[in-house]
Amino acid sequence: MITLIPLAGSFTISQVSDYGKIPPEIFESEFFSITKTGEEISVITNCTTKLPGIKSSEGWKAFRVKGILDFSLVGIINEITGPLKDHKITVIVISTFNTDYIFVPEESFRKAIDVFRLSGSINVKEENTI
Repeated sequence: MITLIPLAGSFTISQVSDYGKIPPEIFESEFFSITKTGEEISVITNCTTKLPGIKSSEGWKAFRVKGILDFSLVGIINEITGPLKDHKITVIVISTFNTDYIFVPEESFRKAIDVFRLSGSINVKEENTI
């Protein structure tokens, strides 16, 4: 069984044109992820600093997959996102070395918890921590 832990607070997903446009407060927040590709730089954070003039989508909630996941595990993301897809809940996923983070729009958060619980294979803890 997969256990998901809801994270406290709200998250913002932003796109910046260069690293210099990332406010320094981001680097001191409890959670931030910066991804650079050939086309963009994306920032996901729970920092409450507004990013003026930066393309952003505010109002996301997150879940952390409990535990450290071995790279040999297969299908974890599919098992989590499948039920959300069936209920038309948008997701963004970040994978780190240790685990995965699932982001859903704030307005879909309670519904996502219900969907996970009904899936039979996903447990949602009631704690709210990073």
